[in-house]
Amino acid sequence: MRSAPASDASAWRNTLRRYDALVFFLMTLALTWVVWIPRAMGFPVGVVGRLWTWIPAITALVCAALLYGGAGVRDLGRRLVRWRARWWWYPVVLVGPLVFSLIAAGIAMLLGQPWPAVRPVALTLSVPALALTFLILMISDGLGEELGWRGYLLPRLLSRYRAVPASLILGLGWWLWHLPLVWTAGAAIEDQPLWLLLADLVAKSLIFTYVFLGTQGSVLFAIMLHASTNVFVVSPAVGPDGDMTLPLVALVLKVVLAAALFVHLPRSLSEARNSGSVIFSDSGAPR
Repeated sequence: MRSAPASDASAWRNTLRRYDALVFFLMTLALTWVVWIPRAMGFPVGVVGRLWTWIPAITALVCAALLYGGAGVRDLGRRLVRWRARWWWYPVVLVGPLVFSLIAAGIAMLLGQPWPAVRPVALTLSVPALALTFLILMISDGLGEELGWRGYLLPRLLSRYRAVPASLILGLGWWLWHLPLVWTAGAAIEDQPLWLLLADLVAKSLIFTYVFLGTQGSVLFAIMLHASTNVFVVSPAVGPDGDMTLPLVALVLKVVLAAALFVHLPRSLSEARNSGSVIFSDSGAPR
C-alpha cells in the first residue's frame, strides 16, 4: 500500500530533475520579485529588500535538497569550500578586477575624462576599510548570489550545453533577475540602460564561467570574484550627466576579455559538459 505514494514521489522528482535549471530560475525569480517589484514601486520593505540578494542561495539549497537529496546539498557544500586551485587564480580573482578598472580608467582618461571621475573609488579607502568592504560583499552579494548562479545553475547548464551557450543563458537569466533594481531608488544600477546592463552581465557571465571551469567548479572563487568586481566597480554606472564613456570602455574591455579567454579555452574546459569536476549526475553526486 505504501509503494504507490513512494513511486509517485520518485516520478515527480525525476520529472522535475529534467527541468532542474528552469525550476531553480523560476523559483528564484518569483521569490525575489515578490519583494523587489513592490520595493521598486516605492513600498517600504526595509532591510528585507537588501537581504533578498540571498534568494538565489536559498533557492539553490531548497532545489538541491528536494531534487537531489543529501547528495545535492553536499555537492553545494563541497563547491563552497573548494579552495584548492593553481596559486595564480587567487591574484586573478582578487586583484584582476582592480587591474581591469585601472585599465578602463586609463583609456577613459585618454578619451578626455578626468582622473577623479573615473578612478576606482576603492582606491580612496584605507586598507582595513577595503578589507572590511570586501568581506561584507563576499558574505552578502557574493555568497547570496553565487551559491545559486555558479553553484547550482551553471553546473546544470553545463551538463546540457557547452561553456559559451551555457554562459549566455545564465547571463540572460542574471539580467532578468536584476531588472527590478533598475527602477529601485538608491540601487547601484538605478536608471541604467537595459541594453548596457544586459551586455555587461552576459560578458561577465562568460568570464565567471571561465574562472569556474579553471578552478574545478569552485563557488568560493566565484564568490571572491563577485566581491572583487563589486569593490573595484568593473561595471561603472552611467553618470548623472548621462556620460557613458567609462561604462562603454569597461563593457568593450569585458567583451574583448571574454572573447580572448574563450578563443584560447583549453579543450578539456570547452568540453566541460563531459567533465566530472563541474556537473551533477542524476543521483545528485558529482560524476
